[in-house]
Amino acid sequence: MTTAAPLVLHISNEPAPFGPHTGFARGFAGLVEEGLLRYVCVVPAAGDELPALRPELVFVQSPQSYPWTKRQVREWLRTAGDPPVSVWDGDAWGGPTKPLRERNLVWMRCAQEVFSVAVGKQAVMLRRACGRPVRYVPNVAPLHLLGPDAECGPGPARGGVTMVGKRLTYFGVELIPDDRERALLVKELHKVPGSRLSVYGKGWRGPYARGPVPFAEQMAVMRRALITAGWNRYRGYTGYFSDRLPIAMCAGRVHVTSRQPALEWLPGPDRGLHLMGTPRAAAERVRELLRRDPAELLAQGRRMSEWARARLTERQALLHMLSPYIPLPAPPTDPWAGLAALDC
Repeated sequence: MTTAAPLVLHISNEPAPFGPHTGFARGFAGLVEEGLLRYVCVVPAAGDELPALRPELVFVQSPQSYPWTKRQVREWLRTAGDPPVSVWDGDAWGGPTKPLRERNLVWMRCAQEVFSVAVGKQAVMLRRACGRPVRYVPNVAPLHLLGPDAECGPGPARGGVTMVGKRLTYFGVELIPDDRERALLVKELHKVPGSRLSVYGKGWRGPYARGPVPFAEQMAVMRRALITAGWNRYRGYTGYFSDRLPIAMCAGRVHVTSRQPALEWLPGPDRGLHLMGTPRAAAERVRELLRRDPAELLAQGRRMSEWARARLTERQALLHMLSPYIPLPAPPTDPWAGLAALDC
């Protein structure tokens, strides 16, 4: 008699259930194809109801998009046989623009553990609010961006520097931490001879501004450049970076961006990733890189892409988060075993 693969219920905050743009959907689909699990995805924010199931595990993705109540969650868990719950939250929280709300915490308080893309003071805040262990899982590259049109080969780079990222202001005042440094980086990059700077995203004005780019096209615009640049928000949050960093790494272009605490596990300049302490230092590094042989830069970018695609996508993150509850292969020891040192 064959034992059925364990059933995982994925409660998503994405608007399109089961579609290629649903976060983690491609990762789950691959595990289903390998016969490692069964999978059901619901999106309450899009009108889905919690199903009458008894899953072996409930995986909740960033629960803030739906007005959950304590009674609603606890009653459903009871009817589902009280399965273990893991919550993944892909945001950095804190300050007047990103306060934690009760609807963020309802699932977290029912979870065995909470996975966060930042630790340090964010982990302390979450732990105090929900009373659960907080484990580190960095943002990873969405698999639906890594199809045949985004292979890790050199590709037709046209040269110059490309940056993707919003700038949110109100009467000229930046609303998000570190957007002022992001704006300074753009200003400094524009001064670099030969940069041919292109900046994609809302809030930019100037000869380099290219306007917003759809999420699914970010990698394509990055691959047109010889060098990509970025600057993360919430730089003081230990281990934090947005999913734009792994997307840029998978794009296969040398990438220059900000340095945050506890990112020593990422590859270094020999694989095309340059983490810099200030916007001016980042622009100076771009100036230096533009003097090098483009073939050398493309080779380094390819090595970075190969590293990230094998280690820093939704598949590896799911293996790391789900394997304590259902039988799954372990993700690559480099870097996932070492990331456990950041757990709180």
